[in-house]
Amino acid sequence: MDVKDIPNFKQAKSVREITKGFSHDKKLVIDEKYLVRIFSAEEGSDARKKEFETIKALSAHSARVPKAIEYGFLNKTREGYMVLSYLQGVDGEAALPCLSDKEQYHIGFEAGKELKNLHKLNAPDHITPWEKVKKKKSDRYLEELKTIPVAEELKEMLATYIKENEFLIQGRPNRFQHDDFHPSNLLIHNHSFSGIIDFQRMDWGDPVHDLYKTGFFSKQVSVPFSRGAVDGYLEDWGDDTFFWKLYALYSAMHLVSALVWCVKHTPDQFDKFHKYSLEVIDDHNGFTKTTPLWYR
Repeated sequence: MDVKDIPNFKQAKSVREITKGFSHDKKLVIDEKYLVRIFSAEEGSDARKKEFETIKALSAHSARVPKAIEYGFLNKTREGYMVLSYLQGVDGEAALPCLSDKEQYHIGFEAGKELKNLHKLNAPDHITPWEKVKKKKSDRYLEELKTIPVAEELKEMLATYIKENEFLIQGRPNRFQHDDFHPSNLLIHNHSFSGIIDFQRMDWGDPVHDLYKTGFFSKQVSVPFSRGAVDGYLEDWGDDTFFWKLYALYSAMHLVSALVWCVKHTPDQFDKFHKYSLEVIDDHNGFTKTTPLWYR
């Protein structure tokens, strides 16, 4: 497709493609002001339209998310597209290791605060209560875990811990979830946090669930950032005991789903996922501790 097929960009002066990331979208930066995400018609226009409308709604709560400008389909190819404002910055996975520990912590703190702002957006009324959605998924993954080639003791420990603590999700709120919050989806510009991007995996449910990748992915990039993200999120929280109980439960649930998903979709990455999983378990002392070692 030619981006000039989009009426507003017939006079575009510069176009460059972003190839980094796991999304199937084609991503084009226009005149360093706009980001155009192009997707196939088969992907489902309803889901992408909802994503666009949600990004637009989030702008009422945050100035550090892209502005939703235009959504449509191309007449020639019938590909779908959305136009967002382009946020300046380098993704955190690349930028954080080049910064001081103090800068990494501060960026994490600001990102955690901003995530909490996004969580002010309530789910639409028709969304199924979180406890039903999460338990159904957890039960399915626990059943599939039985077939995964990992130690039986690990499977039993995770299953027991989850079953003994899943009552914690009862009555949890249904709010916006980014569902992929980690350094690769955060932007850093001039040594400061500048934005949250990539909302393709967005969902609805318990906002605390958005931090479950902190000890799995984010810690691998930067421990100071990870600690800062939690501290920023917990600012004005008060007693954080219940937060850590939920965090530990969601971390355990994530290990199960991550191992199952990896075997199905990226088996070549299984050794890495298994290693990360063992680190999370060690950080929680076999899930006898709710606060992880990297935070303590």
